[in-house]
Formats: sequence, C-alpha cells, structure tokens
Amino acid sequence: MYYPKNSLKTKFCVEGNKLLYKYAKLKKISHKKTGKFIIASHKNELVNLEKIFLQGRSNGVDLKKSTLEEIKKKEPELNVVGGLFSPETGIIDVPEFITSLEGDIQHNEGVISFNTNFLSAKRKRKAFSIQCSDLDEFEIEACVLINSAGLGSENVSSTISPLKKVFTHKIHFAKGHYFKYSGINPFDSLIYPLPSESSQGLHVGFDISRQLRFGPDISWVDEIDYLFDETLKEKFISSIHNYWPGMEPERLHPDYCGIRPKIQKPSEKMKDFSIQFPKDHKVEGFINLQGIESPGITSSLAIGKYVSSMI
Repeated sequence: MYYPKNSLKTKFCVEGNKLLYKYAKLKKISHKKTGKFIIASHKNELVNLEKIFLQGRSNGVDLKKSTLEEIKKKEPELNVVGGLFSPETGIIDVPEFITSLEGDIQHNEGVISFNTNFLSAKRKRKAFSIQCSDLDEFEIEACVLINSAGLGSENVSSTISPLKKVFTHKIHFAKGHYFKYSGINPFDSLIYPLPSESSQGLHVGFDISRQLRFGPDISWVDEIDYLFDETLKEKFISSIHNYWPGMEPERLHPDYCGIRPKIQKPSEKMKDFSIQFPKDHKVEGFINLQGIESPGITSSLAIGKYVSSMI
C-alpha cells in the first residue's frame, strides 16, 4: 500500500506475502497473521491516510477503512482519528526463516562459506573467476554470479569486471533504532503511523512471544556501526504518546538497531529495488541486486523466484 503501482517493491511485496505464508506453513516456521492498523493521530493526516488507501486498492492489496468504533473495540489503548486495516499483514521468526533457507541450500548440494571475504570477480570467456579469502586467498569459477550483498553491494559491484561504473548504485546507510517495552503488550495487531519518504515511522511491533517494541527511527550515517543512541528515548516517547497516551516511559528500554541499504540520498524520494540483468549492463552471467531494503523480508521469496526464472 506504500509503493507505486508498477514498482518492483509492490510486485514482490504482494507476491512475497503469499509465498512467505505458504513457505512458513510448509516448513513449520513460527509465524502469525496479526493484521496491521495504519493510523492517523491528527486530523491533518487524514488526507494522507486516504492516499494510502487508494494506493493500496490500486495495487490489489486487501485494505479496509475502519471506523473509530471498530478500532477502539479491537485496540482500546489507541488514541486516533482514523485508521485502515490490513488483514494480510503478519509476523515471522526471521532467524528460523534464515535457518530454513540455509537448510534448503545445503539439501540441494549448495555450499555456504562462512567468514569468507569476496575480493573481486572477472569475466573470462564463459565463466567468472572469483577471488575470495578466509585465512588464505582462493578462487571460484562460476557461470552465474549474483550480487545480493545488501550493505556491501556497492563494494561488491565496484569490483566486478568488466561492469561499468554507471551500473553501481551508491549505498546510503539509514540507521534505525528499536526500543523494547517491559510492560504488558496491550495490542493484538501491529500499529503503523503514517510513513515518510524514507521510513514507515515508529510503529508498534512484536515478535512471536509478544515482546513489544517500537521503531525504527531513521538517521543517516556515513559508516556501519551498531552503537545504540540512548538519547533518542525522549523522541520515541513523544512519538508513541501521539497514539498510545497510556505508554509508561520508564518501561521503555534500548533494544537494538539496524541499518538499511538505501540507494536514494536523504533528500531524494523513495527509490525502487534495483535488479539488473545482462540485458541491462551487458555483462553475461551477472545479476546485480541493490537497495533491497523494506519490504525486503516479505519480498525475499518472490525476488528469488524472479531471479532464478531469469537465469
């Protein structure tokens, strides 16, 4: 509901949502279809809420307008002036999901090489010569090379020969903090304030055990570091109190932070996933993925299906 109609983010989020539920059920991965409220805390936000509703409907998303009575009945702690409900939104245990994918690779005779640095790759005749290192340097030959290195995708792409520089996006680091809540979780659904161009706001999330957390915020950083800025607590308190006045600040504690690999600058509008094939950059056998941030987890199986079908 947040992305342009014909964007890759829309296509893969909608398709990936269905694939992820199916995969999680098949593999017995912990997950739950919780639903999500997208809320307006002030009357001046209702116009943007309507835009999200129309965008979602245009994209084929199951999205419903909720009356204040319906919201209050389902989420009595919320203080809002309007809301939409997305019944297909859910949560999944991401470590379990990653472990399952790892098992799929190994069961299909794939090899996962931990603590291994990618150094460079050069196309030679019908294969790539790929230089790597762990304690020693070694070489791999492969007909197909896929760059899906996330935060490191710019560094990887810039060392592929003969890829031209114009096909490598600059990665901008968007850091986000999460605070956890030590009190009782009063919510049955995820709660999302209205998004900005760069972020979906300080939303209410929880894991399978119902541990409540808030985030992420967004701060643009020059280097990758996961130090937690505890001075952000007042900003979080103010934002959360807009829609949950009953939140007790003393129960809010630092949890963790992450970094999103964005291909737009802080001053630019949201950019789509970048997935380049040989028809784009003319390097046979090379597929370049960059800017795979939100909704990356939801989209992941759909992206994998798309890339493998193109191969």
